Amino acid sequence: MNRNLAAIALVACALAGCSTGGQKLTRSGFIGEQQPLQRAGKHKNAAFWVAPTYDGATYRRVVVAPVEWHAPPRDAAVQERLKRQFRDALTERLAGRYRIVEAREADASTLRVRAAITNVRRTRWYINAPAQVASSLTFGTVSLFAPLQGGASEEIQVEDARTGAVLAQLAAYRNGKPWNVKGSYVAYDHARMAFAEAARRLDEVLAGSIVADRPVER
Repeated sequence: MNRNLAAIALVACALAGCSTGGQKLTRSGFIGEQQPLQRAGKHKNAAFWVAPTYDGATYRRVVVAPVEWHAPPRDAAVQERLKRQFRDALTERLAGRYRIVEAREADASTLRVRAAITNVRRTRWYINAPAQVASSLTFGTVSLFAPLQGGASEEIQVEDARTGAVLAQLAAYRNGKPWNVKGSYVAYDHARMAFAEAARRLDEVLAGSIVADRPVER
């Protein structure tokens, strides 16, 4: 019987391509390719560029523009929900250090954050569930094996809200982790977590707390 269960797990993995979310750094054209992105230190799933003229102390306000969709198309309602979640993640994170304002309130101390979802994958619970059960029974212990995880990739550009000058760019992604059990069953929960992580990386870039590692190979 264990052989049969193991076979089920292997088949599920094969059907899913043994995916871990399928995400990577993107250059969709949203932030262009004029500036050389640098790996974000220990954060191997993020890369950034900051203009030499950027002075973080100058800016105290942020306009978070509506998120754009540059990923393969999904159901319109899904796209709108994910864009809203990403914008909410950016707003919540940046509100810790900036005053969030509307575009009409922008002054010389205001940044504008433009962001796009450039790739996304949903979790397939109907593949993960039988794979976890089969794996648990086969090895006699609780298994978090989930062959088809979700995830998302994003690109972000930060501009001076008054002049439009580009001050920083960031590309980031996150693949689902098996220990996030909820994410193995809720369609786009891993994407939601990717948005929150991208917002953290952006906050760190603007604060100057990330050290560039090496250029991203094209």
